[in-house]
Amino acid sequence: MPVLSFAEVKKKVADHVRAAVGAEDFDIISAKLEEVKGVWTVEVEYRKPKAMFPDTASLIIDATTGEVRQFRKGM
Repeated sequence: MPVLSFAEVKKKVADHVRAAVGAEDFDIISAKLEEVKGVWTVEVEYRKPKAMFPDTASLIIDATTGEVRQFRKGM
């Protein structure tokens, strides 16, 4: 079964960060495809509108379906 590319994962992350915390501006700090587990592990830094400082989050995304399996604010 084909796995999501990094570009596809970045779109999933953008959609989820926007929906979960209302942030449009984010940077991916690290992203790793763990093929044995079948997931992408992604760490992001995002800034909410009018926030003085950025916040962080980690996501675990299914590598084939794109489903967000875990979202944790403040790694």
